[in-house]
Amino acid sequence: MRLTLGVFLCYNSVMLLDILLKILSIFLLVAMGYFAFKAKLVPPDALKTLNAFVLNVAVPCLILQSMQRDDINGRMFNDIIWSLAAFAIVTLIICGAVAVAFRPIKSIPEDDKGIYKLQLAFTNCGFMGYPLTTVLFGKYALFLAIIMNIVFTLLLYSVGVLLLLHKKGEKIFTMKLMVRMLTLPFVSSILGLIIFVTGFHFPSFIDDGLSLMAATLSPAAMFVVGINQCSSRLKDLLTIQNLILCILSLIVVPFLALGVDLLLPVSNNVLVTHVFLMAMPSPAIATVLSHRYNKNAKLAAEGVASTTFLSLGTLALWTFFLTKFFL
Repeated sequence: MRLTLGVFLCYNSVMLLDILLKILSIFLLVAMGYFAFKAKLVPPDALKTLNAFVLNVAVPCLILQSMQRDDINGRMFNDIIWSLAAFAIVTLIICGAVAVAFRPIKSIPEDDKGIYKLQLAFTNCGFMGYPLTTVLFGKYALFLAIIMNIVFTLLLYSVGVLLLLHKKGEKIFTMKLMVRMLTLPFVSSILGLIIFVTGFHFPSFIDDGLSLMAATLSPAAMFVVGINQCSSRLKDLLTIQNLILCILSLIVVPFLALGVDLLLPVSNNVLVTHVFLMAMPSPAIATVLSHRYNKNAKLAAEGVASTTFLSLGTLALWTFFLTKFFL
């Protein structure tokens, strides 16, 4: 009995350590951005340039490259359909909930409400989700994560931007707002969906070029987060608002996803991948979008940093829970 318990504890300790090391590698990118800017290794206007690169070059390349698919069988087709449906249902529920919940709150400036809504409705399912999903759950889970990212991308650059920009008392669908939502990532998402549906494949040399550029997205985006932290202090991260954001993002939202998935006829692979992606911290792209639309990028970066830091522990626990009960 003692031997069995010892093996159990040893196995799970190694698994948790592996998770922590992977997340720490993400933090290393943030630290690089922070210290590079502090040491003046990059020019003061680097932030604006990097934001433009991430949003207008790296993100579209990742979208177009990842939407290409191989032939699918019956099981994969079923998982694809429910991956799309489950992710869309949960994300839209959260978007609706936060849009309503923030209306009566007067303690948060109207311009900042959009940032909190965006960070609660969307997670870092690409930048952190892809590498962690691959290591912890395998290549098929990564395939499902990419499928779910189709919905994520379409909703982020449409509904997500709407949450970020819309203020109380404004009309939701105005021509001005629609034009501001018409970004390269949004257009790329539409093109990517067409690529996915038609089964189109780029020639190998184009695909290789897109892959190389897409690979720059994670380090560039997290580097931007690090630069944004140069003006932040530790006490700015440990606010009541950020603590509530962490609890809702890292615990409540993935439990909501789990509850919805248990009501749907999804496979365990879809359930595990979906819940794990919803347990990711706030998306690094929120900082980039805040810069793009002249919102409080410092507040967005603080939310990303605080949720990412606490996710060191929560992701380890979610991985253990999902592996133990659903795999």
